[in-house]
Amino acid sequence: MENKIRAFIAIELDAENKTTIESFATSVKSKAPSGLRWVKADLLHLTLKFLGAITPIQVEQTSRAISRVVTDFHPFTLQFAGTGAFPNWRNPRTLWMGINKNETLTSLFRQLDAELTLLGFLAEVKPFSPHLTLCRVSDHVDPRLVQPLQKDFDAFSTTPLLPWKVHEVIFFKSLIQPGGPIYTPISKHGLK
Repeated sequence: MENKIRAFIAIELDAENKTTIESFATSVKSKAPSGLRWVKADLLHLTLKFLGAITPIQVEQTSRAISRVVTDFHPFTLQFAGTGAFPNWRNPRTLWMGINKNETLTSLFRQLDAELTLLGFLAEVKPFSPHLTLCRVSDHVDPRLVQPLQKDFDAFSTTPLLPWKVHEVIFFKSLIQPGGPIYTPISKHGLK
């Protein structure tokens, strides 16, 4: 039996914006009910593709596929756009910060998805909705206790965050631990 690893492909958030988002999260945590799992600032990222458990052969194939795709892209800039909850604020499961629509980002997502589909990964069926997950809400938490945070998230969405320059795509290994996940880069792929 092959040793599988959990893996995903992402763009890492820059340090300045991580600090701003961390300050916001710290200010909101005191108002939040227990049962919310906040993403640590150093783990904030924009997921391009979650791969699940993959084999060592798939790791090699995926790394090569990412390299092929990124050769078509130059560095580009992302802007933040709003905050929200998935599926919605009436039944929040994930609290997030959005990313402005960006043709380069969408094209990168689509090309990666197409290339990975050729390797046997399932194609994405949901529309691409670029975001940073800030917090996950445990199933046992009453949604009515989370809903008041919408005011804080709405106010934060007007905070002027710096444009975010994307220079690379990172292929991560994800190890789930009791204290939270550990993300380790498998390979980094610089844009040309």
